[in-house]
Amino acid sequence: MIYSSFKNKCLIVFFYIYIYICLPGIIYDVIVEPPNVGSTIDEFGHSKWVAFMSYHVNGQYIMEGMASSFLFLMGGLGFIILDKSNAVGMSKLNRFLSMFLGFV
Repeated sequence: MIYSSFKNKCLIVFFYIYIYICLPGIIYDVIVEPPNVGSTIDEFGHSKWVAFMSYHVNGQYIMEGMASSFLFLMGGLGFIILDKSNAVGMSKLNRFLSMFLGFV
């Protein structure tokens, strides 16, 4: 019984790592080889970093994809924590803390 629970937790962790790798477009990054972040010249002639690729509908920088993937995963983990906060034997304080953590 303990082994099957450990196996299920390992599968969930593997699933999240897989989603974190595939969601930001690792295959796209390998094929297209975009830069990590972009840069543009401001009105004073100085170079500054930009996080989002302008004027390219289907293009992305590597950090843009990783950041969006991280936010999607945090949203999914929030839903899982909210679901676990509805357990039967949980104390009131732990229930409120897990609900707060799930919403944040």
